[in-house]
Amino acid sequence: MEDIETDSVIRLHRSEERAFWSWAVIEVLRLTGLRVEELVELTHTSIRRYLPPGGEMTVLLQEAPSKSDRERLIPASPELASVLAAVIRRVRGPDGTLPLISRFDQLERHWGSKLPHLFQVRFGGAPRVLPTSTARLLLQYTASRANLTDVDGTPLEFTPHDLRRIFATETVNSGLPIHIAQHLLGHLSLDTTQGYVAVYPEQVIRNYRTFIDKRRMSRPAHEYRDPTAEEWAEFENHFTLRRVALGTCHRPYGTPCIHEHACVRCPMLQVDPNQMPRLQEIEAKTLERIDEARQKTWLGEVAALEESLRHIREKKAQATQIGERLQAGADLTDQ
Repeated sequence: MEDIETDSVIRLHRSEERAFWSWAVIEVLRLTGLRVEELVELTHTSIRRYLPPGGEMTVLLQEAPSKSDRERLIPASPELASVLAAVIRRVRGPDGTLPLISRFDQLERHWGSKLPHLFQVRFGGAPRVLPTSTARLLLQYTASRANLTDVDGTPLEFTPHDLRRIFATETVNSGLPIHIAQHLLGHLSLDTTQGYVAVYPEQVIRNYRTFIDKRRMSRPAHEYRDPTAEEWAEFENHFTLRRVALGTCHRPYGTPCIHEHACVRCPMLQVDPNQMPRLQEIEAKTLERIDEARQKTWLGEVAALEESLRHIREKKAQATQIGERLQAGADLTDQ
């Protein structure tokens, strides 16, 4: 077919092939959180059916060991089952089965066994497992064709791992416990899963309130009472006393000051960027005292002052970072 406007030849079959596999790659990655290497390793035997006693049949996607060398099962949503069915219909041969083909592993540098791979395409008439590099190019191609841009107008680029992070964020923010998301993603550490999840303040507050409500329902009602005037005043005073010369003290309610109000050494102090001149003054005086202590060979005093100097400079760096973030937020608001 020829494009009348550009006089270029349009290969409809190739365009349709690319559009289908772009859709299939995006949907499977988005709905499973698989790594791209795990995606191309999927076979027809990866799809399992689970029928619990007296329950409803569930489709499971069995993922072979990959990065973490741990096999895992991913429950397939109706949307995912529909995508997998479309892939099977497309790949299935005239005899109703999927062709058995071997996949070349780029990392291990060897050909695998012949298997009914789901993501197999045809190059020159022969079926071949979709390479991971091609899967990445399909994502970039789709973003380019959709003309997706950032807020500043620069083109957006997507990688398979971006869709893995989206899957993690959507599942956890929808109420799935994060330790369950850890197993679905195949992470060995919960900290890794937390790094994938983007949790926003309003979601934290909403989930925390839900947790408190559920916990109160399971405890005796007489354990909950209104605070007395003295208790409420003590609680309010705690937050009044949080304001200090260099910023705000964030030590937990009901806990004493462990640094005897030597705030510059305390990790609970969040420095006010406007107090940078005060920090510079404290740093200069500390340097003067270190010089004096060295001249008089007060070595114990020197060690203590040098430790204080280290904390002072850490607080200066913290104040600078906070100030830069506030300025960036103000600039964004003004635009």
